[in-house]
Amino acid sequence: MFKNVSSKQKGSVIENRAVELITLGSDGQLTCYLPQSDDDGIDIIVNKKGHFQSLYLQVKSRFALNGNQFIQNVGISTFSSHESFYLLFFYFNTRTLEIECVWLIPSMEFEQLAYLKKAGATYKEFYRFSANPYSDNNQWSKFRYDKTALGNKLLSLLP
Repeated sequence: MFKNVSSKQKGSVIENRAVELITLGSDGQLTCYLPQSDDDGIDIIVNKKGHFQSLYLQVKSRFALNGNQFIQNVGISTFSSHESFYLLFFYFNTRTLEIECVWLIPSMEFEQLAYLKKAGATYKEFYRFSANPYSDNNQWSKFRYDKTALGNKLLSLLP
């Protein structure tokens, strides 16, 4: 399914869905900004209305699982470990056209927990995120949230 949908289009769809979930899930208390470029790996900037302290999100998604695993590589060149930087992973169910699973992971914890794959002849160095979206028995389970809770979770992270 979605053979004619480019990875750029998929990324835009997921980023827009993320903004929707954050805005509605926080009852409009959070504002989202999309940078013109994502050179620093920042896809969405989130702040509380009327405040100037932000969270920075890198959004990653998959439209299919590898067996029962959601697997995503995060390039070292677009990754920064910082207390305000979070990785937001989405599993999109192509049958229901819905976000099925959401992980929100602080970058500092991601850096410690993710598998670091050193550069090879045909690829650059990256971190690997691999989790079963239907299991509570993995290192990423504590970062998995119901999509309806995403806005309030982000709201709780801001002063």
